[in-house]
Amino acid sequence: MLLSARLFFHGTRSFSLCSQFRRMHISEMVPKDLSALSSSEMRQFLNSFDTVLCDCDGVIWNLSQPIKGVNESLEKLKKCGKTIHYVSNNNAVGTKGLLRSLKKFDSDVTNDDLIIPTQAIIAYLKRIQFDKEIFLLGSIYMKEDFENAGFCLANTEYEKMVDSFEAVRELLEDNENIGAVICDYDIYLSNIKLSRSTTFLRRPEVLFITGATDRKLHIDTKIVLPGPHFYQSSLMEVTGRTPLEFGKPSKNLQKYVTTKYNIQDPSRVLFVGDSIMQDVKFGSSCGYQTLLVFTGISTMSDMKSCQSENLIPNYYLNSFGDLCTVVRQKLDL
Repeated sequence: MLLSARLFFHGTRSFSLCSQFRRMHISEMVPKDLSALSSSEMRQFLNSFDTVLCDCDGVIWNLSQPIKGVNESLEKLKKCGKTIHYVSNNNAVGTKGLLRSLKKFDSDVTNDDLIIPTQAIIAYLKRIQFDKEIFLLGSIYMKEDFENAGFCLANTEYEKMVDSFEAVRELLEDNENIGAVICDYDIYLSNIKLSRSTTFLRRPEVLFITGATDRKLHIDTKIVLPGPHFYQSSLMEVTGRTPLEFGKPSKNLQKYVTTKYNIQDPSRVLFVGDSIMQDVKFGSSCGYQTLLVFTGISTMSDMKSCQSENLIPNYYLNSFGDLCTVVRQKLDL
């Protein structure tokens, strides 16, 4: 009994010491305010990366409103010799729509400079030679991206009003042609769509794939919509299935970005984002440096309350648009 008590005490003490060490380690990881860096520190910062991977919503713009100074900041980074690419979770407007918006800020941007989860999903499906129908919970523009890539999408719309469980049962018949359920943001989501998805996912060979997994979608400063995370969670709970994730901060998207941009040294990459859970976590998991801006989802308070090492950014700035001014003030560039 005494031996057991000693072992218990020793184990408890070790756990306590580990917890204290972890808290001390995290407390030492203080994000740096870019605007407060000295001139030498700013020069060191600029010399520490070659590639910038930048989120779009909440960093470049909010909905259709441009964030002040972003054009100048992008131009300043290019003049400093940086390569800029964009990595967004926004599948809703499609590749063409996002590229069209980006060209207003970066006239040099091409298709190759933009990555969204849809592209990573398409690459995966082609690699496994997927040849069945897709049941998509997503926007018409996301559907268009899959169709342009040569995939067949099942009809998800029903005009008939359902007023009884007996009628619902008729709509929930399985379709053996469906080989994948892909879940992203769907503004026209209905209980029928979710229920049909669960029917198809009962077959273990049907792929369960998710794009964006955001909890919140900010329309403007006053309007926040529930994100696709919540109906993806519903499908997981009802079916007992775990999806293949392709949105930030997933491993699948990490591999896709690394391969597409041939990233050899991740420490020479700076990831700029507005979301701690999506952008900072993604960048940290990839081994990138991270810059958090407060023009979108996450706030200064959110950042200060982070207790997980991979959620703490290396740097922060009120706005990505402020970067140009800060560099000019510190280095006269």
